Amino acid sequence: MNKALQPPTRERRLNGVSAYLGDVAALVAELEAGPPAPRIRTFSQVAADDVSSALQVLAEVEGLGVVVHGARGCAGALARGEAGRPWAVTNLDQRDTILGADGALARSLRSLYERHRPWAIVVVATPVVAINNDDIRTVTEELSEELGIPVIELRTDGFRSRIAASGCDIAAAALAGLVQPRQRRCRDLVNLLAFEQGAGLDAIAEQISALGLEVNVLPAGAGQEVFARAGQAVLSVAVYQDKADVLRRELERMHGVPFLHVAPPIGVAATRRFLLAVAEATERPLPPTSNHDPRADLLDGKRVAIVLPPSQALAAAELIDQFGGVLAGLSVDWIDNLHVEGLKALRNAPTVSLHIAAGQPFELVNWLGRLKPDLVIGNAAAAADAARAGVAAAAIEGDDLLGAGGETRLVARIERAFGSHAALASRATSAATYHPGWLKRSPDWHIKREVR
Repeated sequence: MNKALQPPTRERRLNGVSAYLGDVAALVAELEAGPPAPRIRTFSQVAADDVSSALQVLAEVEGLGVVVHGARGCAGALARGEAGRPWAVTNLDQRDTILGADGALARSLRSLYERHRPWAIVVVATPVVAINNDDIRTVTEELSEELGIPVIELRTDGFRSRIAASGCDIAAAALAGLVQPRQRRCRDLVNLLAFEQGAGLDAIAEQISALGLEVNVLPAGAGQEVFARAGQAVLSVAVYQDKADVLRRELERMHGVPFLHVAPPIGVAATRRFLLAVAEATERPLPPTSNHDPRADLLDGKRVAIVLPPSQALAAAELIDQFGGVLAGLSVDWIDNLHVEGLKALRNAPTVSLHIAAGQPFELVNWLGRLKPDLVIGNAAAAADAARAGVAAAAIEGDDLLGAGGETRLVARIERAFGSHAALASRATSAATYHPGWLKRSPDWHIKREVR
């Protein structure tokens, strides 16, 4: 059987950019011309790394054991997860980092298996292991044979990539190795690739099921049976393609499962396009049309800034246009080659300010102060920052945006944001959050072109 391949970082594989402030057209031109100019931050506030990103993906898989091979703090992302999940940390100390800790890893694997009986175990190698050079592969192969379950290695470095999504890629590649070899093709089975659970995802799965198809949702919420059947699917489709890129590639390479490229199902129109694409690819009757009257007067020319992960932000931009608004700016965690066409498709791309930063609220506040939008649409943290800055803000997460219901929820939150804005604006506190001298600097003060 083919083994899953360790994917390169987003920077190497897809020309990923994690630090940028400028116009959309300039960055698109850079990406289309080849690798963009390397940019670094001389000061970073609270950015996630690939280790925490990988652990968040693994924590969503039902019944999967996870052993974090590193210091205790490396398992922090798992500690915030659901109680009862089967995970352990080898808790390496200074002696272990010098002399090696193969024995500690083997003991942790046996202990985890005895306590939880997981159907598979993933060993997450952290940057600490890079110091002692433990032979993790040999340990996992020996314990896999001893325990009678798959025990696989996942190597994260924490330093090679400045894009946390690289950790999502590494985790996806490891999980692809748990998919069983294809015995037959099931014409009624479709893989729905998603990395977050929620009511929005459930609604999309139900609508695909209504086409007469069986939906195999993975990796979020998936268990042993789902992974066992994933290689038999007639095709895979993702709610957010940028996160699912490695998983869909490995399913196609290792098991011959083709991937259907389609934009995220966010809003009524996009959800219908999504379902039409699935129906046509699987030769199913097309879903019935629905009378939909977009709220073209909702924004009435107001300038909107979107602060969301890239696929979500680009899909939400279409709704802003439908609502009669003007997209003033995008603030996203990263941008790579997978987003070029979406950036080019923005109706007013030449005038859109693009801010690329993950976990940098100090840059966000400064950027919003210069941009002066009438409304910010973003996740809870971004919306809170905007509200403190005196800007009307609608908080919405990725799963809440999915499906036709996502449009309804967004409309309600926009109306609520404008309704409460006057009271919040009078109590805006962000101006005092950061030193006035800092706010006089440009928002990209800490973004520098790397010299090589």
